[in-house]
Amino acid sequence: MRDSLKADPAAVRATVDELLDRRLLVMDGAHLGPTDAGRELLASVGTRTAPISARIWGGIPAEDLAAAGRVLALVTERADAELAALNA
Repeated sequence: MRDSLKADPAAVRATVDELLDRRLLVMDGAHLGPTDAGRELLASVGTRTAPISARIWGGIPAEDLAAAGRVLALVTERADAELAALNA
């Protein structure tokens, strides 16, 4: 998780601990998973943001979205390489 977020490990741990304390996440062996309350919160956020997302993304042709996705993937790849070089 830390590598994909590119976040400070202490900040990640604090956030995970908070979600565990609030019983939104639960340990499942070596893995984390949402509790029923966590799933309900995710569903609620999704329901509330869906109309906004539809207004933002609606009407953009699929080929434009695909092109944007390719560009963002390339930019992310390059940024990851730069970050790796800084941390080497």
